[in-house]
Amino acid sequence: MERVVVRKDERIMTRLADEFEQLAAQLNSPAPITMEIGKFTQACRLVSPLIRHLGVASKFADIEYSAKVSVIEKAGKSVNTLEDSLDREIQQNTFKPHNSASRSLIRVRRSLEMLKIIFEQTMASSEKSIMDPVKTAYNQVLYPYHGWALRKTFVGALHTLPTKSLFFKRVKLDEASAFVQMQRTVTALAPLIHYIDNLFHSRESTQELLRLI
Repeated sequence: MERVVVRKDERIMTRLADEFEQLAAQLNSPAPITMEIGKFTQACRLVSPLIRHLGVASKFADIEYSAKVSVIEKAGKSVNTLEDSLDREIQQNTFKPHNSASRSLIRVRRSLEMLKIIFEQTMASSEKSIMDPVKTAYNQVLYPYHGWALRKTFVGALHTLPTKSLFFKRVKLDEASAFVQMQRTVTALAPLIHYIDNLFHSRESTQELLRLI
């Protein structure tokens, strides 16, 4: 499985904001909107280091997330864009299985929404912990799709999360600088999430996927 390599002098949150801003700019282009799989997964890979910085309890979440990104990357060997990938699976009637690129894209999209809400809530909170921002994001995005066992596992993991100051130390930024990069990322993720939703809503056969885990 591919690992994102970050140089010692490179701040992962800055690179993350840079990559997602490039995707957002592409979506705002007057040209016909398409999303290259390679560019999309390259940006998505940068989320993994942030997940790992949340602590040991987040290891499973990182493995699950990275696996879904890998499925989308694999689809990119046959087609160039997310649009083509989705249409190809519709034509072949292979979009419903859990290991399809279409289902994986939805799971990655939910992870990106989680990240967006965590950043929004962290910037708005005066608390020293990031527990509440993570809990709020989970309740809004993933809670409806999880059963009792997964919900219990999540509650247990909350107590292992680092403080804000420790998290910022791990990403090599002070609070003010981290907030700048968080806001850049939040702003860039909004149109990207909306774009992915439209991919599925604009195709009648795939609308139901948005309601599945």
